Amino acid sequence: MKLNSAALLLTLSAIIWGATAPIMKLALQEIPVFSLAFLRMFFASAILGTLIFKSLKIQKADYKTFLYCALTGVTLNLTFFFFGIKLTQAILAAFLIASIPVFTMIGASIYLKEKPTKRLLFSSLVALLGVVIIVGKFDGELKPLELLGNFLLLISTLVWVAHEIIAKKLLKTYDGSVVAFYSMAIGSATFFPLFVIEFFANPSWYLHMSGKGILGLLYGIFFASLAAYWAWQKGLKMMPAGNAAFFFYLDPVSGAILAMVLLGEKLTPQLVVGGAFIAAAVFLAEQKRKNHPLHKRA
Repeated sequence: MKLNSAALLLTLSAIIWGATAPIMKLALQEIPVFSLAFLRMFFASAILGTLIFKSLKIQKADYKTFLYCALTGVTLNLTFFFFGIKLTQAILAAFLIASIPVFTMIGASIYLKEKPTKRLLFSSLVALLGVVIIVGKFDGELKPLELLGNFLLLISTLVWVAHEIIAKKLLKTYDGSVVAFYSMAIGSATFFPLFVIEFFANPSWYLHMSGKGILGLLYGIFFASLAAYWAWQKGLKMMPAGNAAFFFYLDPVSGAILAMVLLGEKLTPQLVVGGAFIAAAVFLAEQKRKNHPLHKRA
């Protein structure tokens, strides 16, 4: 029952985050990067904090860990993600996120100071090949800024892997909603100075928002931030990081569909081939995941 509940929560998060890339790309056409990041996290953390304020006490010894959790899961992740999707296609983000499971297994092995198995090393190479195919776009049409955007999305993905491993440590002691709150609250605090700078540079940006900007912001606050972060941390508490990461494989489904419908982006042969390599890597890593200590502790 516990694992079934975790699966539902993680599936919900993965589908929401898969749809986030194309929706945020539309919102970023009208809202500055750090303003969108700050408003998303500030309002989401304020709402969540109001609901769980009696459970927000944390140990002083965990302050640093909460800080690292927020910096990786919110500050760095969103910064690279937002700049990435501004420069390149949103559909790429959904496919790159599908590589998180394998990279999480690598990170977990390093964290536990284990010697990686041949299966994990081989699956990592296969996943890396798929990522290179997606990021590199070897059809001769890749522009420098688009390549930069691709790499920023890749960095965003890798930063999230670090966040998962750090968060798993906190989730041994704290409820998922507490980890989600502090991740978003600290993250919003790091964005605030940049939000102020953007406001003084363009104080009237919010006056020119259309329906897509408003809906994008609301989706970011209530779904991509509040609902998805809460559900992910709750689900992650019930499952090991290496196991939970596999739910990111659902991201390309909602992400690709919305990117094609909302932005007119296309499912290219490059994405299909790269995605196939990543899928193969996930399959190869499956047996390693089942035998991993993080999985057995669930």
